[in-house]
Amino acid sequence: MNLLNTLKFLKIESKKQEKTINLIASENYSSLISILYSSSCLINKYTEGYPNQRYYSGCKFFDIIENKTILEAQNLFNSNYANVQSHSGSQANFSGIQSLINKNEKILSLDLKSGGHLTHGFIKNFSGKYFDVVNYLLDKNYSINKQYLYKIIKKEKPKVLILGYSSYQKYIDWGFFNYLSLKNNFFIISDISHISGLIASGLYPSPLIYSNLVTTTTHKTLRGIRGGLILTQNYKLIKKINLSVFPGQQGGCLANNVLGKFFSFKESNNINFLKYTKQIIINSKIMLKTFLYRGYESIDYNTENHMFIIKIKNINSFFLEKKLEKYGILINKNFIPNDKNKSLNPSGIRIGSSCITTRKIKKLGSELISNYICDLIKFNNNFIKIKIRLLCLVYPIYK
Repeated sequence: MNLLNTLKFLKIESKKQEKTINLIASENYSSLISILYSSSCLINKYTEGYPNQRYYSGCKFFDIIENKTILEAQNLFNSNYANVQSHSGSQANFSGIQSLINKNEKILSLDLKSGGHLTHGFIKNFSGKYFDVVNYLLDKNYSINKQYLYKIIKKEKPKVLILGYSSYQKYIDWGFFNYLSLKNNFFIISDISHISGLIASGLYPSPLIYSNLVTTTTHKTLRGIRGGLILTQNYKLIKKINLSVFPGQQGGCLANNVLGKFFSFKESNNINFLKYTKQIIINSKIMLKTFLYRGYESIDYNTENHMFIIKIKNINSFFLEKKLEKYGILINKNFIPNDKNKSLNPSGIRIGSSCITTRKIKKLGSELISNYICDLIKFNNNFIKIKIRLLCLVYPIYK
């Protein structure tokens, strides 16, 4: 494939994103300045090690950039220490776990079908292969049952409890888990990848003071470029974390991405970002309310963050996902707790409001999109494709 063909597909992808309503909860649109600087000449530089302790020479300017990025991350999350080098949230989780426990020691985490994550102990993931994993489930109300969890902790005696989930729409009582950890002597890793933007804005409780370390991606609700971040309040732990990231988990960091993270953190630390994240939650609540009004079931009647799960009865979620994509709407099929179906056709769909909020869509647009999906679940309607295109034109990603 020659250069022109490759650029053609890049142009097609860019147009597709502009013409598509994206409701995938794991995605968002980075700012143009973050994209620009994450594609900088720093991509040419090898940066193994940490500021003033590099394996390669010629890193003095990047040392300044990394130190400034660390400070921005600390300021944004009110954290004492930060490692900004992880290439992704998955690698941040690997490094975080590795800095606290040894191979084959026990992890307790939420079951994947209940809203957990692959890197929290799924059997085919590194976390499930290298560590002894025990899962807990949600109760019949799809909530974390504290008494049930307490019994599992007493029985299994885990070394690490992983909190933070990929499809859980309620508040997490970080303080309760901290109480359990002090009483039962285990570590807590809080993975806030989905809700980090809401936490940075103060709209969702922060787990930082209740956790040994916190991991996150830098996109999703944080609206930055793709990457990973690890935070802690403990000086002794940051030394272990740094060693676990390099050389324990990766070589040189992606220097260009670290600069992109700097701008991402900077842009997320102001009043405009607070207004933006407030609107994310408002849009999410409006959309869920619309689905419930139309007769669909969720795993809860409310959501406290940017996403919610809708149960799909007697409908193939794989084909529904593909059908909605043809109309210009992106969602993802998703497990519901205690799902009997397999991963290619789970019993739910997950809806996220971050991307439409980045487009500056508010109440009316959120209601329209939800109603379009409800209509398309029941029947085909080519006029909806036109309406989606018009909505995208009125609310472009980049103005």
